[in-house]
Amino acid sequence: MRLHRSRHLTLFCALMGIALLAGPALAQQRGGRASTPGGLAEGRLMKKRAQEIGLSEETVAKIDAAIEAGKAEEAKHREENVAAVEALNKVLSQNRPNQKELMAASNKVGESAAKSRDLKMRTIIEMRSLLTDEQLEKFMEIREKATARR
Repeated sequence: MRLHRSRHLTLFCALMGIALLAGPALAQQRGGRASTPGGLAEGRLMKKRAQEIGLSEETVAKIDAAIEAGKAEEAKHREENVAAVEALNKVLSQNRPNQKELMAASNKVGESAAKSRDLKMRTIIEMRSLLTDEQLEKFMEIREKATARR
C-alpha cells in the first residue's frame, strides 16, 4: 500500500513540476526575443541581410508572406497551448487528481507544444526553399555567425 501511494506522489510531483515550468515557458513564448513564432527570427535575418544574400524584392515579399502566415497560425496554437496549460493546472489543483485526467491534460500540453514546433519548422523550410543553393549557403553562414554571438 505504501509503495502505491509513493508512486502516485512521485507522479503528482513530476506533473506539478511540469505545470510550474509551463507557466514561465508560456510567458517567455509570448514575449520578446526568446519567441520565434512561425520562424520569425530566421525570416527577419533573411530580410535584414537580403542584399548580402542576393535576394530579389519578390523573394523578400514571399518571405514576408510566410512569416505573416506563420504568425497567424502561431496565434491559434498559442491559444490552444494556454488552454491546455490551464486545464492541466485545474486538474493539478485537485487534492487527489484522477490519474487518467491528469495524464490526458499533460499530453495535451505536449501536443500543443509539438504543433508550435512543427509550424516553426515548416515555415523555416518554406522560406529556405525560396533561396537558390548559393543564397542558402550565404544565409547559413550568416545564420551561423549570428547564433554564435548569442
